[in-house]
Amino acid sequence: MSRNKGISSKSAQTSKISLLSIVKAVALSYIITIPIFTVLALLITYTNFPDKFILPGVIVTTIISILIAGTSSSRNLKSNGWLNGGLVGLVYMIVLYLLSSIVFKDFSINEHVLTMTVIGILTGSIGGIIGINIRR
Repeated sequence: MSRNKGISSKSAQTSKISLLSIVKAVALSYIITIPIFTVLALLITYTNFPDKFILPGVIVTTIISILIAGTSSSRNLKSNGWLNGGLVGLVYMIVLYLLSSIVFKDFSINEHVLTMTVIGILTGSIGGIIGINIRR
């Protein structure tokens, strides 16, 4: 007797980690992040934008981008949305770390990097949980 009795092969696939959906979701997150960071950079450059709002702006942008991407990555899954979303958050943060390290020529890992990575993974996991529970 088959272990997948009553389960189509497509639905069995939708419960696994989907590398393609993770890559697409990370791309989506940067499609959201880049314009917002650009606007933030323009505000900082051409206005008297207070420095105390830069870090919160970056954190909020990161959270929104990863939450949307985590949700997107797991919409077609039946389970493991938290895992797919968490991986989206992790990949997003790794890419962001590598890009910022190249730009600033500083590859150190400090408390801020670790905190942002944890925030990214948790936010992606929450997005993944939301994604598998959204009914079309």
